[in-house]
Amino acid sequence: MDYINTNFVFLRDLEEIDAHINALSEQKLNITKAIKAKTNARNLNGPDAAQCEALVHAVQDLSGSESIEAVDQLVKNFGDVKILREIRRALQKKLELERENAVLIRAADIESRLNQLSESSPVEEFNAASTAISDIHDESLEKSLRSQLKLVSEPRKAVLQDELTKALEKVKWLAPHEKVTIPAADFKLISSKFTELVDLEALNSIPEYPESWFALQVLLHPFILRFNYHFNQNTETNKISRPEWALNYVETFFSDNHAVLELAIGDAFSKHNRIGIFEVLTALLIPLRDKLTQMLSIINTNIEKSSSEGDTAALDRDGRLLSHLIFETASFDQRLRKNYKYNPFIEVSLAAPPHKWAGLTGDILATDGSESSAVNNWLNLEFRLAKSRFETDIVGASNAFEIDYEFNASSDNPSDVLKPSYSAFALVKLFDNLTTHFKSLSIVKYQLKYVSKIQLVLLDDYYNALEKEFRQFNESLSSKLISNFLSGTIKPDSNNAAQTIATNGLKGLEILTGLYCSIKFVIESMEDWSTELVYIQLWNMFCSLSDTKDRDNSIFGATIVQYHGLLDKVIEKYTDFFRREIRGTLKEYVNSCSWIIDNDMKKNNQPSTQLSNFILILPSYMSFLKRSLPELDYFLVSSKVCDSYARVLQEYVISNNQFNKNGLSQLKVDLECLSSYMADYLLMSTNYKYSNIENRNYKRLIQSVKMMEHFDATTAKLLKRNPDSNNDIRAEFTDGLDCLSDNDLRDLLFRIV
Repeated sequence: MDYINTNFVFLRDLEEIDAHINALSEQKLNITKAIKAKTNARNLNGPDAAQCEALVHAVQDLSGSESIEAVDQLVKNFGDVKILREIRRALQKKLELERENAVLIRAADIESRLNQLSESSPVEEFNAASTAISDIHDESLEKSLRSQLKLVSEPRKAVLQDELTKALEKVKWLAPHEKVTIPAADFKLISSKFTELVDLEALNSIPEYPESWFALQVLLHPFILRFNYHFNQNTETNKISRPEWALNYVETFFSDNHAVLELAIGDAFSKHNRIGIFEVLTALLIPLRDKLTQMLSIINTNIEKSSSEGDTAALDRDGRLLSHLIFETASFDQRLRKNYKYNPFIEVSLAAPPHKWAGLTGDILATDGSESSAVNNWLNLEFRLAKSRFETDIVGASNAFEIDYEFNASSDNPSDVLKPSYSAFALVKLFDNLTTHFKSLSIVKYQLKYVSKIQLVLLDDYYNALEKEFRQFNESLSSKLISNFLSGTIKPDSNNAAQTIATNGLKGLEILTGLYCSIKFVIESMEDWSTELVYIQLWNMFCSLSDTKDRDNSIFGATIVQYHGLLDKVIEKYTDFFRREIRGTLKEYVNSCSWIIDNDMKKNNQPSTQLSNFILILPSYMSFLKRSLPELDYFLVSSKVCDSYARVLQEYVISNNQFNKNGLSQLKVDLECLSSYMADYLLMSTNYKYSNIENRNYKRLIQSVKMMEHFDATTAKLLKRNPDSNNDIRAEFTDGLDCLSDNDLRDLLFRIV
């Protein structure tokens, strides 16, 4: 090729091709003579004489295209002789020159054909020339000939444009508010000229989205003129606050005219592997895209100005315009996808499209590399508006963490429904509303930005608000609030003591339960969101872009874990709360009751009067919980209450006292009294869907009383002396006292007097 590139620069150099070939032939002849001369100079009577003579004759016989292979065979026969290498190089030059000569001759022929094309030549002749150019298989020549083809096709393109335009004008093509019947002959002419124009354009290049065909610009020219009049002139329809007018104008036009447009374009695009109606839409989007880009640029400029000047009112106004523009454009994109299955990257062939259409929204947000400015302005506004609502209407509301008892009141099973706090419900509504703002975008990178910079931030902010409220509750529980309802601060003769305790205790319980319902409602909502397609897709995309190994999680996974941690703390706080409350309401009972009772002091099966505070206060707490929590949640909390109730009595009554028979009888009466009041609240029956009847702490309390009742003081003394008597004790009971440890048994023996 170096020889060819050096000696053949222009097509006119082909005139000297024969001279170059003759020169190479002469070079071959000279090489042969040189071989002879060297051979004659040697002693031809030597042993190599015959071999040299054979080599000379073999070289003289070389000819034709098989010469290269013949030289290779001579190398095998006579060795790698220098003269054979020179012959091989000369033959290679000759063959390359002959091949290039053939290519140049074809190129010269095509160039001649191109020069003969004119504005009246049939498109088929242009197409034939294009096919011939493709067969050249020489990048440089093909590029040069393509450029020449484009140049010579321009006059024909202008003629076809003029013919198509006149044919369209004749039938009042796409005239508004007119129903024109187009004669078949005219319609056929329009379709024919349009197809020729498409074919002519396709010879040079096929436009790629967002560009469109010149033929379609001609076909849609009447509409483009009207669009520019309405939306690029000083008219009532040209308003920056109304992008939907331009969007609807294009959509309505296409809806009204796509049938006639399909007839006009026929199968003009299918031969070029394109879907005709999609190509029409792509052409219609060009003026619309330009208009929206112009609007976006103006809004962004105004936002930057308002931001630099600190004009909050103008910033909010322009921000709302930007948000409205993006929302309307994204909705338009969705309608095109849904109604027309539009994707400009889909081709007639069955191959999957190489790209997903980002929509006009993606086009205008990425214009001139200004994506960060437009997107950030939009995200900042969305966050500012959401944050304002969050602070004023959600966590800033006076009843933020109060339970909304009207939530799903009409449900078939209201007892199974978790009632949220007002703030939790408002947060979920805000979150769902924000989802609609980005969901229609269908651009994953913008959706991810929206979720991470707005929605997840709001969830974190709400968590912080919950944590702050929980912290304040803890402080109140240990100081001010608890001091109001702990029984030690109430004098026994206070008439309103129990009512005061109940009122203040309920206040604390309402705060704690409001937190519980808030946290759990948001957790359940996040778990529901995690199953929605849009968030599954976002999580999969995030995983594909990062090195995360927890692919089975969700985009809300870390936040859910965080909320669960706080929920566990709240649940545990129920234990602290009820332990304090039960201990407080039973304080007088614990301190004043004696369990070694002689016959004169027997109360004739009447419960102790010191239980009145407990009987008044605890049921009111449990009634509140029953009203506020679903069945399962109520059961979980009631089990905590049952634990606290049983442990306090076990620790402060049984483990701190000794009992005679009368004392045990009185304790049994008191426990039966408490059970009668608390059985329903503590779910102490197998009739309930969820029951605490098998609560081990409660069973431990009952078994303790049962064991002490079973043995008299004398027997207890004997059993105490025998450290191995535990099995004998258990054998006396059908349940084997399974909730009492061996240490419990030994301790209880010392309680019996």
